[in-house]
Amino acid sequence: MKILFVCTGNTCRSPMAAAMMRHRVAEAGLPWEIDSAGLYAGAGQPMTDYATDALIRRHIVVQKHASKRVTPELIDTSDLILTMANSHREELIRQYPHAASKIHTLTSFVGEPECDVADPFGGSPEAYEACAASLEKMIDLAFTKLHTD
Repeated sequence: MKILFVCTGNTCRSPMAAAMMRHRVAEAGLPWEIDSAGLYAGAGQPMTDYATDALIRRHIVVQKHASKRVTPELIDTSDLILTMANSHREELIRQYPHAASKIHTLTSFVGEPECDVADPFGGSPEAYEACAASLEKMIDLAFTKLHTD
């Protein structure tokens, strides 16, 4: 299984979500591929320091990250695409209508009320921590759903 997480710039939410899911997948010894990208990402940007710090506090290995933009190849080779906001989902479906059935917001995929994962970009360490806590809960739910289906 290949899972792609998508946000805006691929420096905060989607790389944090991907790192959390990679951690869960590695613990379970599963051969899944986990990736992230941004709709409007500039190429090669690192994950923000506050996002990295939030992962380290959770004892999650932070791989070297370089932001990248969503591409047709990423869409076509992914089995599941989880977005951080409804606007991301809508834009992906507009650009890639053939992939609509595999594009979901993270919140709706895990059965939470439909809402966006708050974007901490440019915010305080506390904003990143709140985002990471929200993502951690949803990644746990998504992993459980996928691993038991």
